[in-house]
Amino acid sequence: MDRQMIDYLPPVLRDVRDFQCLMAIYQTVSENLWQSERKTEDNFYLETADTPGLSHFERILGMTPQTGLSIAERRQRIAAQLRKTPPYCWHTLLSFLQDLTGDKEAFSATLEGFIITLTLYPRWRWMEAPVYHLMRQMIPANIALRLNLIFRRHRELGKYTHRQLGAHTHHQLRTEVDLP
Repeated sequence: MDRQMIDYLPPVLRDVRDFQCLMAIYQTVSENLWQSERKTEDNFYLETADTPGLSHFERILGMTPQTGLSIAERRQRIAAQLRKTPPYCWHTLLSFLQDLTGDKEAFSATLEGFIITLTLYPRWRWMEAPVYHLMRQMIPANIALRLNLIFRRHRELGKYTHRQLGAHTHHQLRTEVDLP
C-alpha cells in the first residue's frame, strides 16, 4: 500500500510517540484489509480466481471437483461450462474445443453428414469425460458424436531404451507421460 496512515494525521500529532505506534498498527491492519479486498475482487473473475474462487464457481455451476487438476485446467473446465451454448457454426464449435482443451494440437474434428468425429490425442486423454459431456449438451440431438482416443504406438515409443520406458507403467506410456 502506497499510502502511509501517519500522513493522514495533522503535523502536530505526527511527532507524538503514541500516535506513531497507533498508526503503525493501523497501517498493518489496513494493508491486510486491502489485500483481502483485492483477493475477494479477484475471485469474482474466472481469469484471476484462485482455488477458493474456483471452488465457488464449481459449486454455482453444479460441477463435481476433480482431484489432481491444476488451476489452469480447472479454469478451462469452468469456462467450458459457462460457454456451453449451442454453436451456430462449425468454426464456433472448433473454437469452443480449442478453448476447452487449451490447444489446437489436442484434437481433430470432422463433420460428415450428421456425425461429428472427435479425436483426442494422448496428452489430452484425461479430457475425455468433460469433452464428451459438454459436446453432448452442445450439439443438436440429431447429430451423432463419435469420440476417439489416440494412444501412443510402438513407432513413437520404439526410439527409447527399455531403461527409459521401465520407469513408467504401460498405461502411463500409452496415455500420460511426456518422454524426453
